[in-house]
Amino acid sequence: MDYLRHMAIFKQIVDAGSISAAADNLDLSKSVVSHHLKSLELAVGVQLLHRTTRKQQLTPAGTDFYQRCAQMADISQTAWQEARDTGGKLAGPIRISAPHALIDSIVAPAIAELCSDNAQVKPTISVADQRIDLLSDNVDLVIRVGKLPSSNLMQRKLGDFRDVVCASPTYIKRHKHEIDAEQWPSLDYIANSWQKARLTHELEPLSNTNNNTAMTKHLAFVANRFTDNSSAVCALAKAGLGVALLPEFVFQQAEQQNQLAMLVPDHQCPLNTVYAVHDFGHKPPQLIKTTIELLMRYFSANKS
Repeated sequence: MDYLRHMAIFKQIVDAGSISAAADNLDLSKSVVSHHLKSLELAVGVQLLHRTTRKQQLTPAGTDFYQRCAQMADISQTAWQEARDTGGKLAGPIRISAPHALIDSIVAPAIAELCSDNAQVKPTISVADQRIDLLSDNVDLVIRVGKLPSSNLMQRKLGDFRDVVCASPTYIKRHKHEIDAEQWPSLDYIANSWQKARLTHELEPLSNTNNNTAMTKHLAFVANRFTDNSSAVCALAKAGLGVALLPEFVFQQAEQQNQLAMLVPDHQCPLNTVYAVHDFGHKPPQLIKTTIELLMRYFSANKS
């Protein structure tokens, strides 16, 4: 058993790049970590690391030994996770980050169902429209619009949605002349923190439009109202402060209550794809897989 612990700590030393960094990661003293390394090298009878004050480097024997330690760690993690997954109910913490616009309709009901069926699950939900870093922000699962261009992170498609360029009916009526004349820059625009001050929305014609209007429109705006989340954008738009870009499932709820209307009813924005992103490789824990499946189901329900 001592050898297994020595091997696990040796892998941590190599992965961290130094004994000091490994000690910090393991919440152990530097002397304890150093003792494990010395005991391991004494037990195997060969030096595994060349160490100087500035760097460390694996010896040839250490390189081969490290590969075996890594395999042992993978097997141990798999065994641990499989035991938890077959234990019936899911349990443990899960940290999720999602945009404001997806909380009410998708994230909150999905996590509520997850916790209702698995009382030992402890979710922490961070709401942010800005893109975050999985590792530095200590998050297990990120829900984001748009696929990462190139990454070692795993991405799974949750669904598609369209944005809607909209405003309150009173605002549209008050600015009917500018809208009919397509004088988009003269309109007030409510911008989210991730949007630029000058922005253009490309709208494609609806499939049932006639040939006279079947042309792509480019709506150019200059933002003059600003906020830091989509919930506030929606509230300001409903209050009549200007034009806004909102997800269709947020817009539809307000439209049913005659609080918002489409700015260009015979055109629509292109599709956006939403992904669940994690760093657990091709075999994520069952808690992550179940959460993603629930999110997919609620995403689909909002499209129907």
